[in-house]
Amino acid sequence: MKYDIIIVGSGPAGSAAAYFNALEGQKVLLLDKSEFPRDKTCGDGVTGKSLNILHEMGLKDAIISTREISCTGVIIGAPNKLELNIDIQNPNDPLSAFCIERDVLDNLLHEQAKEAVLENGGEVIYEKITDVLTDNNRIIGVKSKSNEWYSSKIIGAGGYNCPVSRFVLSNVGEPKQDRQHCSSAIREYWTGITGNTGEFEIHFIEGILPGYFWIFPLSENKFNIGVGMLLEDMDGQSIKLKQMLKYIVEESHLSHRFVDASAVPKTNKGWMLPLGSPRGQTPQPRRNFVEGCILIGDAATLIDPFTGEGIGNALVSGKLTAKYASFDDDSCLKYQTELWSMIGKELTNSHRLQKMLKKKWLVNWFIKKAKKKPALQEVLTDMLHNKDSQSAFESKWFWVKTLLF
Repeated sequence: MKYDIIIVGSGPAGSAAAYFNALEGQKVLLLDKSEFPRDKTCGDGVTGKSLNILHEMGLKDAIISTREISCTGVIIGAPNKLELNIDIQNPNDPLSAFCIERDVLDNLLHEQAKEAVLENGGEVIYEKITDVLTDNNRIIGVKSKSNEWYSSKIIGAGGYNCPVSRFVLSNVGEPKQDRQHCSSAIREYWTGITGNTGEFEIHFIEGILPGYFWIFPLSENKFNIGVGMLLEDMDGQSIKLKQMLKYIVEESHLSHRFVDASAVPKTNKGWMLPLGSPRGQTPQPRRNFVEGCILIGDAATLIDPFTGEGIGNALVSGKLTAKYASFDDDSCLKYQTELWSMIGKELTNSHRLQKMLKKKWLVNWFIKKAKKKPALQEVLTDMLHNKDSQSAFESKWFWVKTLLF
């Protein structure tokens, strides 16, 4: 069968790309190494821009009927135990922010994409990709584990370990893992944690800085908890993430919330988070294409540097590919430039906040100021809920007025 486009990976980025390209009349081949539903290690939070695209993909009713709880706000805890509460409820949006296991969310996205692909004459195949086919450094196809070759322009959407991404990076001189722009995280599901009434929680805790700990509610009784830290910062740490998580649950000032709680067996898993922090080059955050191929989602390092949320940018990057009929060098550069114009401001702001919150005294001071400054709370709400307007973050005078007066 002849295809107009091949998409490798059917997570949020690949599913969005498949869905919107199929709507544009493209005959899509959607490839994934696993059948769905399948587990994906993640913090499970879904916010702002993700909701808009989930609406567009017709998934509102399915998600409302599937999710068990809406998240009403964000709690940011300082090392000195001071907490900042930020309201992120949107009464005009029936989805609002929420948490949902990735096996559930990804299956909903995949099934919606699959339906659109098949309706437009495309195909969905579950098989691992082992190689790429090239012609003078232009990618023209991929090879499956069963030695089948599929030829067309390619979208690499296979996440951090995407086989297409490995080829692209080796050909453009980019490292797979930049320790200044990649975090490691570990998550575990728990039941019975006390003190949460539907908020995302991010805590900067003495003993695990410059990393942070989170509690994200999946229901009134089930939670995704975890610890994340930049790889560059982990190089100077004597304890590992699993030890940090154990310390928080058993010894930190939050340990009383776990007295009657229980970990869900076999859910303690780690993963890498390739971050979309700016790197002082063009295109940003790095070159994510060669002729004939574009990388999207986690394969393109688009995860928010502060929150660790990547689903929104994965969906945005996947949808945008449907605007581009060809993947020559000029079109790929235009695609990546347009994508950065959509998400670059937010990623840059998150990177600034990530750097600001590395030091204990600065976190304590920042949270204390933010509790008294509604304007600063509004900017943080914009960041954490991924709103489009973040112009205040670019104003140095805003920071002088807000933090010093």
